[in-house]
Amino acid sequence: MKTKSARKGRYLVISLLLIFAIAISGWMLNAWMTQSIELSPLPDSYDDSNPALQQIYTTAVRHMQLAEHEQALSIWHQLLLTNPEIPEVKVNMGFSLFELGKFVPARDSFIAAMEQNAYQANAYYGLAISSEKLGDLQGAIGAMRSFLHLADDNTDDRFLRRARAALWEWETQLAPKPPE
Repeated sequence: MKTKSARKGRYLVISLLLIFAIAISGWMLNAWMTQSIELSPLPDSYDDSNPALQQIYTTAVRHMQLAEHEQALSIWHQLLLTNPEIPEVKVNMGFSLFELGKFVPARDSFIAAMEQNAYQANAYYGLAISSEKLGDLQGAIGAMRSFLHLADDNTDDRFLRRARAALWEWETQLAPKPPE
């Protein structure tokens, strides 16, 4: 009889340790995923054509880096009205909206950027994290896989690691649970 109760005790300890490890890893992944976001630089083709545009764009990026997302959003909106052909504006606008907790408009902004340029890798990253916040893990997985597929040699390794970790977490959450 002692072996049965000892075994149950060990199972209980192991179960508690496993739950603790999952909670800690989830917390760490969340903290890691919400660190600063990769911003889209203004493409080279726009640099020489309009120095004022470059200055305004840089100002908006600076606001984002200082976590002044309302100010950045205002500038992105103005840039979008005058330069709707630049998908990077939509991507960065999406990240500003995301940081403000406006996940539906952020998702829409990322989708609009992808419709304009299907190879805009960081739009897929933004779509993935927005989809996760909206509870659409299947959509998040698809978008993050696209991000990883489109990522080039210039993509920051931190974002690649975050993307792979997020994929692992989301796929684990959607994996069928074994029957008890």
